[in-house]
Amino acid sequence: MKLEDLTWEEVHDYIGRRPGLILPVGTCEQHGPHLPLNTDTLIVERLASDLSAETGMLVAPTLCYGVNLPCDRGYAGTCSTTRELLQAFLASVLEWWVGQGFQRFFLLTAHGDAHHIEALRAVDPLTAHVLELYDFDMSGMLEQQTSARHAGEAETSVMMYLYPDRVLAGLRQDFDVPLEEFRPYLLHEKAEAIPGSPGSLGYPTRANARKGRELYARMKAHALEWLRANEL
Repeated sequence: MKLEDLTWEEVHDYIGRRPGLILPVGTCEQHGPHLPLNTDTLIVERLASDLSAETGMLVAPTLCYGVNLPCDRGYAGTCSTTRELLQAFLASVLEWWVGQGFQRFFLLTAHGDAHHIEALRAVDPLTAHVLELYDFDMSGMLEQQTSARHAGEAETSVMMYLYPDRVLAGLRQDFDVPLEEFRPYLLHEKAEAIPGSPGSLGYPTRANARKGRELYARMKAHALEWLRANEL
């Protein structure tokens, strides 16, 4: 159930019954040669829709920009904002909704950049709860990785399950960087492109729709538990 599809009177009635709102936060970010720039947005919108169907909670219009690694600037189409601007924008949006009676906000994102997550968590700790969608136990679910990496085995598998027509499977390229070498990029300390990187990180060639189905099911169960615990 989308906020934007309702009239203001219908939203007013909803707030009187249940003053919680799901807010998906996506990105406009390269995801290697095999996934579209709106990968994070597609996944977070799908989960928001499924959570709404399960709980009856309204879903706000998606914010489609986030904070990306500076080293991604050279990939055509990628666009980032800053941590400060993202935090300020979200704070201004939530201020309006709080004034209308909303009391709880559930910010969802499928983008794990530390500066991006910090911006979301700094918005209003009293009313806004933040969930990074891949922050769940993936033990035994992946072959080559132990956690989700950018456009790697996990994320590509989820896309192959949810949006198979958006995956250019034949263009998947495995590429890995030791953590110590990658850390300066992760911390936004290095802005130049990673030598030899196709944009993805990890092992997307190990991805498949079966893994994606299992990963998404666990992701959804984790998100439902989180939402219900924080709505109280």
